Parts: sequence; C-alpha cells; structure tokens
Amino acid sequence: MRIEPLTPAHDRAGFRCGIPSFDKYLRAQAGRDAARCLAAVFVAEMPGDKVAGYYALSCATILLPDLVGGGQRAISRYPELTAARLTRLAVDKRHRGKGYAEALLHDMIDRLQASPRKPVALIAEIHNEAARHFLEHAGFQSFADQPDRAFRALH
Repeated sequence: MRIEPLTPAHDRAGFRCGIPSFDKYLRAQAGRDAARCLAAVFVAEMPGDKVAGYYALSCATILLPDLVGGGQRAISRYPELTAARLTRLAVDKRHRGKGYAEALLHDMIDRLQASPRKPVALIAEIHNEAARHFLEHAGFQSFADQPDRAFRALH
C-alpha cells in the first residue's frame, strides 16, 4: 500500500466505505476540490491503482480558547490559530480491519507536521459513533460545546 495525492489515474469507481456521501465525494468531487486547492486529498493505493482508503483535508482556523479552555491564561497573543480540518477519512469495506485508517491518520499527521505552515491542531468532524471511537482512540478530544467535532494538538 502506498499513500499519495489523488490523481485521475486512481481507480475510484469501485470504492465503497458504507457512507454514501463519502463514496460519492471520492468519485465525483475530490478531484475537482484538489485541482482548485479547496482540499488536499490523499489515497491509500493498492496494486492496480485501486483505492483502499482516502482522507481529505482543508484549511481552518481555531480560536485559542477552544483549545485551552476559556478560563485559562492565554498562551498566545493571537486569538485565531491555523489549523487543518479533516473533512473525510474512509476505508473501503473490503479493506477494513487491516490498519489502513490508522496508516492514513499517521500519514496525515506526518504531512501536517512537516508542512512549512505547520497547523497547531487537526480538527475532525465526527460523522458517526465509529468515527468518534476511532478519533478518541487516536488522541482527539471533543469540543465542549460542539459534540460532533474533535481536535488533536499537533506539537
């Protein structure tokens, strides 16, 4: 398995993760979003250019009190900090249980930490309970006032 940026050569037609909107995004929208620099889309590629999984990232900002709590002393003079937003992380049903989701997450974090504009946090949308469990296990914390979003510091 190789993790690399999505290209038109990747075979996405047979990808099925079980969330129809995620499947449709990969097949119909991901390439356009990447071409327009609206999202960075990376795929776990199997031999034959078959996609076993993918993730999509976009830029975000986060308010400092959301990370450190409203009652704590500010650690920066900047109220808004650069973050990355994980909009989708999916693995094809045929490849579940093989560690691909963890590999995609590690690849994502490595790429973000190596970025010249290293974000301070990774924000994830929580689409279902399986995603919540996966993210919590990976060190994400829920926002107190937004139960369908979580973050992980990247320092």
